[in-house]
Amino acid sequence: MGICFTQDNQWSPAMTRILVIIDPDETEHTALSRIREIPPTADVDYKVDLYVDARPVAASRADQNAVREFLTEKRTWLDGLVKPLKDVGYRITTEVIAYTRLYEDIIKSARQCKADFVFKPLRQHGALRRTFYTSTDWNLIRLCPMPLLLVNDQTSVHNKPIVAAVDVSDEDEAHKALNRIVLEQSKLLSRILEADVHVLFAYQPVSMNSASVVAGGTVAYNITRDQYEAEHKAAVALAKSFEIDEGQVHLREGAPDIAVSEYASEIDAGVTVLGTVARKGASGLFIGNTAEAVVERTATDVFVVKPGDFKAPV
Repeated sequence: MGICFTQDNQWSPAMTRILVIIDPDETEHTALSRIREIPPTADVDYKVDLYVDARPVAASRADQNAVREFLTEKRTWLDGLVKPLKDVGYRITTEVIAYTRLYEDIIKSARQCKADFVFKPLRQHGALRRTFYTSTDWNLIRLCPMPLLLVNDQTSVHNKPIVAAVDVSDEDEAHKALNRIVLEQSKLLSRILEADVHVLFAYQPVSMNSASVVAGGTVAYNITRDQYEAEHKAAVALAKSFEIDEGQVHLREGAPDIAVSEYASEIDAGVTVLGTVARKGASGLFIGNTAEAVVERTATDVFVVKPGDFKAPV
């Protein structure tokens, strides 16, 4: 039986295409190792891309063939890297790409090969760098139209719990649709990884006006019982519609990125599934959205999905 999820979030035995990104500076090649979680007999075609910056080579060598020779060397190395996987049955093609703007070239390659998913090593940054530098991961989170798996430094995610982060506080149809996509993809992953899905909703304090001062001058924020019960009921109903037990539905108070990352750590989760939409303007550039904040904190892989009508501007 093939891998059975598609870009349209439908359960299907049709062939799937996955684009896998190789980081030349990485030693373990986590994104490549993650395809081992999928049986080699699955009906999946893989395209493995190595993106290189050939400009220093062109600038440092007078020979006109220098860049061509450099790329040939990289292709030989890449082919050797994937050979053990091809030998056991994985269908893999490779390409070495001299990139100009990395995230744009990844999206273009994904479109050209009609990828259903993109696997890429996750890269975390220090606080100062996050303030002044928008990483390739952040740009892909915002702009990649395909579901994106950012692979963290874990040996395996097989049998490890999956955290599906949802937002049941907003009643608009766009949020409801995104929640459904998160749960659909989480359930599909759970079948492949043979793992349980845990639904998590992180609720924020009601408002500053509802704050009360407790011992030591600490300000405590409270959500009303009615609000809590309504949101818990909504989360349970959503989970049950995907055959997820009420005992695997959890509400946590706090900022979503902190609550999601802490809960994933508590249960030793393998993958966190998030829905996201692109942010525009200064707040999107400098603050970032919840998915970007989770990426900087988490020890899990992060699987990012977008609304079905999302159009990438790249």
